[in-house]
Amino acid sequence: MSLLHAEYLKLSRRRLYLVMVLILAALVGLLAMAFLVFPQVAPEAAAEGGLPIIDKPAAYLFGAQQVAGQTWFPLILAVVMLGSEFGSTVWATALSRDSRRIPQITARFVVLAVAAWLAVTLGIAGWAAITAIAASGEGGLTVTDWLGLVWKVGLIELAWTAIGLGAVAMLRSVGPAIGAALAFYFVDSLVILWRPYQNISLSAATTAMFQVEIPGEFGEIFGGSSLALWHAVIIMLAWTALGFFLTWWGLHRRDA
Repeated sequence: MSLLHAEYLKLSRRRLYLVMVLILAALVGLLAMAFLVFPQVAPEAAAEGGLPIIDKPAAYLFGAQQVAGQTWFPLILAVVMLGSEFGSTVWATALSRDSRRIPQITARFVVLAVAAWLAVTLGIAGWAAITAIAASGEGGLTVTDWLGLVWKVGLIELAWTAIGLGAVAMLRSVGPAIGAALAFYFVDSLVILWRPYQNISLSAATTAMFQVEIPGEFGEIFGGSSLALWHAVIIMLAWTALGFFLTWWGLHRRDA
């Protein structure tokens, strides 16, 4: 618990997390304007642009999918928070107090994943508020549906946080690690257009976690809809394990 508390203090005392949350909130607002408000205000223009009109209650799940898809958040948060320790004596000091790397990695992994989960959950709540006001249609999600979103978002943040930690542990530099993590983010998002790759794609699994059917041609560009939920969960767990292993191996190899 002392390691978890120490990681919480490090995160809470930096402005990085607050700035990233504000950026995420701005992006959620823009997405809501594009997908909820604009199609209602200018349906003909939206139709010409290929934007579907998404009614309640599907708009809630669609919004959760879009907010959880902002996976740059856990990537950058993990890279910067762990990477900043390598440029100072923080990591060496932490090892001098407790040389066991697994607890050290686990503490950072848990705190950063929970922080990302909290930010994305708040973003989904903001989308839900806009949906309740602006979207057409009636109805909403059940309590079971909302609880399902909680664990799905948590699993997504675990996987992408692990990838971020793995990248910075292997490269030991914030700049190159951010570049590598974002390159993975964009390449993985593009290659899912190749159907066979969807079977192992983290981006496809992230999309498929919500099982949202998007009407019209717009929905065709979103990979992952063909994956079953159980398949998406397995992909998430596999990438999480890989990221955690790369983090441990990178730190063990460089510090041995």
